[in-house]
Amino acid sequence: MQKRGYTRGIPKVTIYVPDAIYDELRARRLPLSQLAQRAFTEAIEQGANADWIAAARSRPIRPTAITSEALMAQVDEEFGA
Repeated sequence: MQKRGYTRGIPKVTIYVPDAIYDELRARRLPLSQLAQRAFTEAIEQGANADWIAAARSRPIRPTAITSEALMAQVDEEFGA
């Protein structure tokens, strides 16, 4: 049984754009679905970046200096490198 709103495992959605934008996209023969997917992905990534920045800014200020080696160890730990 097929899930409602799904086509080949991908959710099917409806979005609304102003007529002028739609007309321009069609006139330029731009791929609407790919553009929308890219915009959604960028919005999610920006949110993730904003969350990371907010978390980094909320960390307490270090009272002592940190070495480059210690800093790189923290980066490795945080990003799984």
